[in-house]
Amino acid sequence: MVIKFKYGTLMREERHIAEKMDYTAKWAATLDESVRNNYTNANLTILIRIYLAKFSWDPAPGDLSILEFADSDKNLRKVQPWAPNEFETFAWRLVHSAQRFWTGKFWLETPHNCNGLDWPDAKPTHRCNIYCKFSLARGFSEGDAHYTIPVARLWDGEKSYFRSNALLFSSRDTQKRPIPDLPKSSVKFWAHIHEVGHLIGLGHVGWDAAHRNTWSNEVMAYGVTRKDKEDVMGMGSVLHPWHARPWQQAAADLTATESEHWHVHMKRIMPRNLRYVPAAHAA
Repeated sequence: MVIKFKYGTLMREERHIAEKMDYTAKWAATLDESVRNNYTNANLTILIRIYLAKFSWDPAPGDLSILEFADSDKNLRKVQPWAPNEFETFAWRLVHSAQRFWTGKFWLETPHNCNGLDWPDAKPTHRCNIYCKFSLARGFSEGDAHYTIPVARLWDGEKSYFRSNALLFSSRDTQKRPIPDLPKSSVKFWAHIHEVGHLIGLGHVGWDAAHRNTWSNEVMAYGVTRKDKEDVMGMGSVLHPWHARPWQQAAADLTATESEHWHVHMKRIMPRNLRYVPAAHAA
């Protein structure tokens, strides 16, 4: 069965300029209202397709030379060829763990002036909300993806840190790391999850609420307070309501509303019975 989305598919592009990177955040979004009923919300899915370009080579027999690869800071790091099946294992882990982290973490409460998600369509009794989902898929060519991302296999003996960015990954990006400034924190950091956050359209946490979602690469942009350092868009892996901004933007664009009117929840909210919506607010 082919689902025809009432709101169509949204294609979004936003140019972001950072100190070490200038790129366009691209993704597609669909709002599936067909799943609605009196206890089920609509699904808003952001889809990103990435082409992971394996950086590798076939050394001649007996050739033990080690190549170098520049990281995001232009520092040269030693790399080695990927072993058989190693790259596919890495790619599977990256895609599935990043998708699992970002999907299903937010619900958007439908504004009172938006009746497009009311259920049923005829004589509605409930106002459904939005469940935020994320789909990260692999493209198998550059033309089949929103992004092309080179991936280097670091040499086993390479001890130096490899600085990745949203458009450059290394084989160690799926490994958890402690937060450097918070050695006693139980919160860990995964580079690929942070970088996928950038692909969705999120900047860094910033140094206070007024600068949240900054595209600066200053040290302060990764957080000053403990809470912000532990933020996934800082140096940690904690989610907060502000990370739902891309879904708020998509909901607003698809329904011709304002993004700030979609209130974010981090626990499931049920469709509202229209009998309990004040008459002045009921659409």
